Amino acid sequence: MRRCVLFLGILALLSLPLPGLPVAVEAPAELKSAWERLLFSHPFPPGLDAAPVGTAGSVGSVILRDRVLTGFRIVDESILVPVMRLWDPPLTLTRAQAESRSVRLLTLDSVALPDIALPVDGLYPGDPGYPLMRRVAVGIQGDDPVLRQWFETLPDLLPRDPPERFRWIGAVGDIMPDRGVDAALLAPAGAERVFGDTLPLLRSLDLLVGNLEAAATTGGVRAVKTYTFRFDPRALGSLAAAGFSYLSAANNHTFDYGMGGFIDTLASLGQAGIATSGAGRTAEEASRPAVMRIGDVEVRLLSFAAYPVDRTGFDGRSMARATADRPGALWLDDEGIAAAARGFSTDAFNVALVHGGIEWSSAPTEEQRRRYRDLIRAGADLVIGSHPHVLQGLEAVDGRLIAYSLGNFLFPGMEETPGGERSAILEVGTYGRRIVSLRVVPVRLDGGTVRLELQKDSLRELRSQSRDLNASPKADSVLGRE
Repeated sequence: MRRCVLFLGILALLSLPLPGLPVAVEAPAELKSAWERLLFSHPFPPGLDAAPVGTAGSVGSVILRDRVLTGFRIVDESILVPVMRLWDPPLTLTRAQAESRSVRLLTLDSVALPDIALPVDGLYPGDPGYPLMRRVAVGIQGDDPVLRQWFETLPDLLPRDPPERFRWIGAVGDIMPDRGVDAALLAPAGAERVFGDTLPLLRSLDLLVGNLEAAATTGGVRAVKTYTFRFDPRALGSLAAAGFSYLSAANNHTFDYGMGGFIDTLASLGQAGIATSGAGRTAEEASRPAVMRIGDVEVRLLSFAAYPVDRTGFDGRSMARATADRPGALWLDDEGIAAAARGFSTDAFNVALVHGGIEWSSAPTEEQRRRYRDLIRAGADLVIGSHPHVLQGLEAVDGRLIAYSLGNFLFPGMEETPGGERSAILEVGTYGRRIVSLRVVPVRLDGGTVRLELQKDSLRELRSQSRDLNASPKADSVLGRE
């Protein structure tokens, strides 16, 4: 019996796989994850085992380096970017600072809000000369034929073409070209006078959007409202020349001169070559998104009205909402959310513009946050709010972005209002169909002109609001919920 048990024990030991011969792995700490990915995709054959990184081996060594060397094979290539949180103070980084590990470095493919990529020496990935391109090369030492055979099966990637550059979508707050702004825009060098030192920035963006807070008409019947605005439709040509390619008309002022003024506004936008959506001659027309392209990416934009009842009793939901047989705006309710779900596409970058919230409030309402998150759930990658006339914060939700209010970009008559002259140009950096970076440029109203704000009070205010929003219990995932 003992002999039988001994025989079975020896047989069991012989049936166990023999440990492979150890191969040393030499890799800097920052390439450890690249080595793990490589070993997962190209495991050692039977007879070899990888020793822990930094320990000795008996049959040779595998060497990983973050540069191309003679006799090595390029097995991995990635773009590195320094990152910060979207509410952090902006940084200006040199290459030496980025490579010193004084800031977090991520691969570009892994960047997601609330992290945003920073430029290095003023350059972003895709810009000529961007410095943080990491190529992982692998070589071997030793004559073991099994190790040599494994090495020969590794890919040898050719350095790829420079990556696609970031595309920048710009957004501004309310634009109201009444009170003499239209005349200024139509004067010689009008855009330069009105937009001043913001004009080169506006024109540099790949796509620029805003909210048109007035009726573009010379006719119509004035509505009974607290404030009514209209302007010379020819001024829209100057706005187009300043860089605007999309303006929202789904707000409480495009009906200031009745249905006729609203129809004139839609026609005038088309004649100026400025796209719009969320406003139309029927509900079906109002529900169709504007479709544009930046680079190889399709961009879909859809605007919504969500403003409260005016103190005079003007109720946009009942008086300015598009129906099957009445022109008007797309309302942000369950029907509007359904329209967003139909109109947005997973193959596009989707932008929602909403005119809602409470005027002169520096924080969004709970209803705002709920409805704007509904738009994220319906497919929006970027939600841009207007109507409060003051800055509200930025919130990251599932890698998407909500800008609740960018204040008054061009709105004369705000001299005596608290915060009404502060605003910001929001620049959203996209890579493919993802938001990977943000730039916030503070600006300030000065009567009928707008200028860069040197004191940057607007930027500090927006950062503080954004920090609070992203730290609140509401700042979590919305996708996948019922």
